[in-house]
Amino acid sequence: MTKDISNLDYIEKKVLDFIKSESLISQGDSIILSVSGGSDSIALSEILYNLSSILNLNLYIVYIDHHVRSNTYIEKEIIKDYATSRSIPYSFLDIYTTDFTEKTLREERYKALIKFSEKIKFNKIALGHTLDDQIETIIMSFFKGYGIEGLCGIPTKRDNFIRPIIILSKEEILEYCKRKNLKYVDDFTNLLPITLRNRIRYQLIPFLKENIPQFPQSIISQSVILSIENDLLEKLSKKYFDGLKRSNNVIEIENEGWKLLHDAIKIRVLKEIFKNFNEELSNEAIFYILREMSIMEGSKTLEIGNTEIYLYNQKIYIYKKEKHEFIIILPIPGEVKLPTGEILKAELIRNEGEPFNFKDLWHAYFDYDKIKAKELIVRNWKEGDRIEPFGLEGKSKKVQDVFVDKKIPKWKRKIIPLVTYKDKILWIPGVIRSDIAKVTNDTQTILHLSLKKEV
Repeated sequence: MTKDISNLDYIEKKVLDFIKSESLISQGDSIILSVSGGSDSIALSEILYNLSSILNLNLYIVYIDHHVRSNTYIEKEIIKDYATSRSIPYSFLDIYTTDFTEKTLREERYKALIKFSEKIKFNKIALGHTLDDQIETIIMSFFKGYGIEGLCGIPTKRDNFIRPIIILSKEEILEYCKRKNLKYVDDFTNLLPITLRNRIRYQLIPFLKENIPQFPQSIISQSVILSIENDLLEKLSKKYFDGLKRSNNVIEIENEGWKLLHDAIKIRVLKEIFKNFNEELSNEAIFYILREMSIMEGSKTLEIGNTEIYLYNQKIYIYKKEKHEFIIILPIPGEVKLPTGEILKAELIRNEGEPFNFKDLWHAYFDYDKIKAKELIVRNWKEGDRIEPFGLEGKSKKVQDVFVDKKIPKWKRKIIPLVTYKDKILWIPGVIRSDIAKVTNDTQTILHLSLKKEV
């Protein structure tokens, strides 16, 4: 049965049509309204309140207090009066932070909204961004060099966040509030030309409106087109990124396949990789990486912030520069979990003359009668380490030279465990064992060491 919408304000009808066309809201949704007390968020609340009977919505107002401004008590009073008069439940949430940048405050606000929505089991969060916010964001993204993603502007929906009034201009919002006799309090700092956004809002945009007849519709239409193109690039990049090999926080790329990729895909893949390492790439860094990776030959390392890009044997390894120092006690018998997630095990077995596969580098066998230790020390490789390789009868060799001979990539050398006994290296799993305590016919008890992935 179609519900009557004849009594709706024309702005409410406009938003309802937008909600349907963008599939922002489903029948019966439970929606948190993020309300600051300003005209935009109060209008958002009123519009969804008047649509709630049509869409069968459950609404809950949440106000976030960052403890930055002094007039929050006024905002809270307005919200309290508004919510109470319409029987909408509400809550005031406090956020304390030492970083008062716009980006940090926004991130903390969103985290608080998500946490609260999970607590009360509401499935969506409505934000009061408007068409003016959209235009300002696109212009700022252009000047800051945020690429196609930035020029797409603010998304209509992302995860549980929706922006139902992003098609309404500030002028429409203010007229709506006036018609509905809605009380609000706008932040006076939004009127001051003290931030880039405010200067764009009060100086640049009026100039563009006056001198470019197609503005602002032209910029909105362009952002829609770019969003469509961005969606395609995002899907192609994600498909490639998801297919990359990962091991122990290292991402591996086949160099030949990488060279065949279009730069547009490479840029997005690099951004996603560095995002996984909690790093953001500047445009300059992206161009530098693309240029260097295109001419990398043999063995070469690039350092970008706390991340390294290492080319070896026609493979590209990208990993976070971290200290991999560890010292772990391996009881005999017993097992330990290594920082890599692998399980190192020690067990004692009687020598009953059965043959062992000494070529399997993930297992090593020693004469326990010659060791007689209750535990071994497992640690990472250090410069200057030496090992007496099996078969060389007392002659030692630098572990670094062993790694080079075995073609072990530099990044991997830092996480390979070394099993030691009395400061001597017994075994490097998967690489080499020492000549110490070889099993003979006279051996009665065998120490069996093995390394395996955690199941």
